[in-house]
Amino acid sequence: MAAKFVAKVYGRLRGKIVTQERETMSERDDRRPENQPPPLAPDDAFTYMGVPTELEWVRSKRVGQVSEVAVLAPIKKGRVPGERRTYEERLRSAIAYLEGPVQQGLRTELDPITTIHFGRMIIIRPEQYLVDSKVLGLSYYPLSPSAAPDPRHPTIPKPMDDYKYVGGVSVPETPEFRSWLLTLVEFDGDIRVYFREVAEFLVNFDMIFRNCEDFPSTKRFELFWAWIKRYQIECNLFAPRYPELSVVRIKQLEDFKRRFDAFVARVRSPTGPRVKSIDELFDEFLRSAQQYASGFPSPGGIYKVSDDGEGQ
Repeated sequence: MAAKFVAKVYGRLRGKIVTQERETMSERDDRRPENQPPPLAPDDAFTYMGVPTELEWVRSKRVGQVSEVAVLAPIKKGRVPGERRTYEERLRSAIAYLEGPVQQGLRTELDPITTIHFGRMIIIRPEQYLVDSKVLGLSYYPLSPSAAPDPRHPTIPKPMDDYKYVGGVSVPETPEFRSWLLTLVEFDGDIRVYFREVAEFLVNFDMIFRNCEDFPSTKRFELFWAWIKRYQIECNLFAPRYPELSVVRIKQLEDFKRRFDAFVARVRSPTGPRVKSIDELFDEFLRSAQQYASGFPSPGGIYKVSDDGEGQ
């Protein structure tokens, strides 16, 4: 009985409050100018609930002192103004120019940045990411060379050409897909410091990424940084083999091993017996092996100090 009585009283009070709210809103409507829109209903009004949500960029993963970044940028479609090649073709030429010295073991334009463990650039075409798709308007290869095309079983799309011909030549209308440039880099230190070094030391960096949409140039760093973060994608697995070794430290150990092998070759004869005195040879080896600076030569890297105070 008490519960029913409380519910009945609450219902009457609730109805009275709603009626008063409607009457108040009606009085406000009468006083509102004709050109002023009515206010939002209580249920539709926005209520500030606290700190606004910040835009969450993809964060680079880091293991030890080694970091990674993966950027998937859209390549511009169509032909380069004043040229007879597409943006993708110009991009391929720029990447090939950068890769040539690498394949020949020569110095490259990336050498000024001493924190890079490795870098890769991969152009992903629509025929690759549309494999086993079924898109109306696209041409697919048949299942076998002798089989006729079967739209019920599409497999591999035929190559797409975004070259725009001059002279009003009409081409069949097909769905638009673009190629993408995937850039993967593993480096020492902080990602923002790394890209500052890219903007400062890589003169021809723009020659590659100017073929991508909305690229602002490295000369305006904040816009360049925002562009990188806009197209950065998450790395699902990052497992560097030597997370505590910087690039400079790896090169130092490589040179140390080469010098040590040369020292052993001079101490031991090809037949096995060692020389009578190795003091002078050992002192010479120590002088050649101790010519490195104690600090890291690049602001983007980290020279880790061990517990005993010696650099690693």
